[in-house]
Amino acid sequence: MSQSASEFRLEASFRKRLYFFTGMIVFTLTAYILQLFNLQIVQGSENSLKAERFVRRSESIPADRGNIFDRNFLTPETSQPLVSNSASLDVILNTSLLKNDAKKVKEFIYKFCEALSIPIVYYEKELQESRLIKKIRSREPFVLLEGISREQQERILVLDNINRYVYLVSSPARVYHMGPALSHVTGYVGKPTTSDLQEKEIKTYQLIGKGGIESLYDTTLRGQDGFRIQKRNTEGNIEEERVIEHSVPGNNLILTIDRDMQIAAYKALKGVRGTVLAIKATTGEVLAMASNPAYDPNILSGKNKLERSNHFTRVTNNGGFLNLAIQSRFPPASTFKTLVGLAAMESEHKINYDPKQTFSCPASFTLKSTFKGVPDQVFYNWDKKNHGELNLAQALEKSNSVYFYQLGYKLGAEPILAYSRLFGLDKKTGIDLPGEATGFIPSSDWKKRTYGNKWFDGDTVNLSIGQGFISVTPIEMALFYMAVVNNGKIYKPYVVSEIRSPLDNSLIQKTEPTILRDIPLKKSTVEALKEGLYLVGYSGTASGVLNSPNLPEIAGKTGTAQTRRRGASSSNHAWFIGYAPVNAPVEKQILVAAFVEYGVGGAASAAPAAREVFKAAFPPGSFPRTDRSRAKTMEEEAPVEQEAF
Repeated sequence: MSQSASEFRLEASFRKRLYFFTGMIVFTLTAYILQLFNLQIVQGSENSLKAERFVRRSESIPADRGNIFDRNFLTPETSQPLVSNSASLDVILNTSLLKNDAKKVKEFIYKFCEALSIPIVYYEKELQESRLIKKIRSREPFVLLEGISREQQERILVLDNINRYVYLVSSPARVYHMGPALSHVTGYVGKPTTSDLQEKEIKTYQLIGKGGIESLYDTTLRGQDGFRIQKRNTEGNIEEERVIEHSVPGNNLILTIDRDMQIAAYKALKGVRGTVLAIKATTGEVLAMASNPAYDPNILSGKNKLERSNHFTRVTNNGGFLNLAIQSRFPPASTFKTLVGLAAMESEHKINYDPKQTFSCPASFTLKSTFKGVPDQVFYNWDKKNHGELNLAQALEKSNSVYFYQLGYKLGAEPILAYSRLFGLDKKTGIDLPGEATGFIPSSDWKKRTYGNKWFDGDTVNLSIGQGFISVTPIEMALFYMAVVNNGKIYKPYVVSEIRSPLDNSLIQKTEPTILRDIPLKKSTVEALKEGLYLVGYSGTASGVLNSPNLPEIAGKTGTAQTRRRGASSSNHAWFIGYAPVNAPVEKQILVAAFVEYGVGGAASAAPAAREVFKAAFPPGSFPRTDRSRAKTMEEEAPVEQEAF
C-alpha cells in the first residue's frame, strides 16, 4: 500500500527528531566520557588533592622571610645576618572541642587567663560577642598566644583542663640583630591591615613588611607558603599529617650597609634628634643611614601584643618612625654657601667673578633701602667680627657670611635658584626606601602667590647663606656634595646591592650604579671649592673636631640653621657635610652628612657625629696622610659656629 503524502511527512519528521535526539545522546555521552577522562586521568592528581583538602583539614605552612646581610656578605653559612628568623610556638584553641559555642569559648578564655596569669584585658577585643562569633565561624586558627615562653609552655602541658583544648604550632619570628640602630633601613613586619588585604596579594595569617626595605621588598622577601593536610579525631588530636607542598623561603638581600659604620652613626646620635648618612662617592652605595629617635623592630615584630601596642604609641608620640635622612627638610644654612660659590663661578660671565678676588668683611653687610621711610637692613656676620679681606676659599674656611651676602647680592637670586634645581634639591633622589620627601626651592612667582608681594633683595641675601624660604632633605644636600667630589656626577643612592636565592645562593639581581645627573663643571670651579672645603677641616670652623692624626684628612662644610625660635644658640639646627680621605682617589672616598636638630652649631654637634663615622670607616693605618704640623688632638674643644640670619 502506498503511503499518503501526510504519512510520508510525519515519518520524515519523526526520523529527523530521532536522529537529532540520538545525536544529542551520543554527543552528551562523548562529552561526559571526555570530561571523566580529564578529571580522572589528566587532572586526577590535582583533583585528588582538592578532594583531600575538602574532607580533611588543610593548614598553611608559612615560609621564612629571606635573611638580610650587610655589604661584607660571603655565604649564608659564614656571614652574620642583619635580619634573620627564629622559631617560636603559638597556642591555638581548638574551638570544635567546645562545639564552636561562643559562650563556652569565652568561658575557656577566662580559665586560660587565670591559669597563665594573663590579664583578661589582653583579650578585650576578642571577647566582644560579635567579633568572637565571627572568629569562630571563619574556621581560621584561633590564636590565643604567640611566641610563648618556655615557662608558659610547661604550664600549659601540665594543666589537663587547658592542654586538651589547645595545641601548639611552630611559627617563624623575625629577629633584627641591630635593633633600633638600623630600624629606619630595615623596617619591621606585622599583621596585614584591612587595606593590605584588599590591595595586595596577602593572606590574613601572613606577615607583611612595614617601613624600610621590609616594605619595599616585601614580595621578594616573603617566599612561598606550603601546606599540609591533617586528620584529627574528635578530641582534636592529630591522627595523620601529610605535607603536600613544602614552603620555599624568601630571597636573601645583601645591603650596601657597613655594619661598623652603621653602629658608629647610631651611637653618634645618642641623646640628640638627628641623622647621619654615609655614601660611597662614586657609586651611590649607602654605607650608613641612622636616624634618632628610632624604634625597636624586634618589639614591633614581636608576639607580645601589649608590648607592641605600647611601643608603637611611644614611638609615634616621639616621632621615631620618621627617617630624618630622607623624610625631613630644613634650611641648609652654611652648607649652601658651597652652592652659591659654584653658581657664581659657573655664571662668571654675568658678574665677572673670580674666586681669588676678595670681598671686605666689616662684620656686617648693609642693604640700602629703596623705599622712602624704610630704614636700611643690616645683615651681620655670625660672630659680628671684622674678618678683613677674604677670597672664596677663606670665606668657606671661616664660614664668613658677609662674603656670601655680597656675592649673592651681586649674583642675584635666579642663578642660585637655577643651580639648586639643576642639582636636584627639589627632587626625590629615588633611593630604594619608602616615603622619601623632597626639598623646596622658592621662586619669585611662588612668593607672590603665597605672600602677595615680590621677591626682594633681602630674600636673596638670606638665600645666600642657606636661610629664608629654602629647605632641603639631608640626602639631597649630600648628593650635591657628591657632585663636587665627582666633578658634576651624581649617582642614585641605594641600599640593596644584591638579591640572592636562599636555596643555592645564586645571584638573582644585582644593582648597578646609576648616574642621576652629570652636570658639566669647570675644573677651576671644582678645584676652588675643594680648596675651601679642605680648609674647613684643616684650619677652619671644623678643625678642632676633624684635624687629628687619628683621622684621615677630611674636607667639608659646617652649617648652623636658625629656626623660628631665634635668640639662644640652643634653638639652632646643626649641619656638617664632608668627604674623606681628601688625598685618596675619588673611588676610595666616602661622603658623610650629619644633621642635628637644635644642635647649637655645626662644629658643636654635627661634625663630631660625622667624625665617628669617618673613624669607623678609616681606622688608623688604613689611610694615607700628609704631614700636617697644625694637626690637633681629638680632646681639644671644638669651636661653636653660629650664623647670622
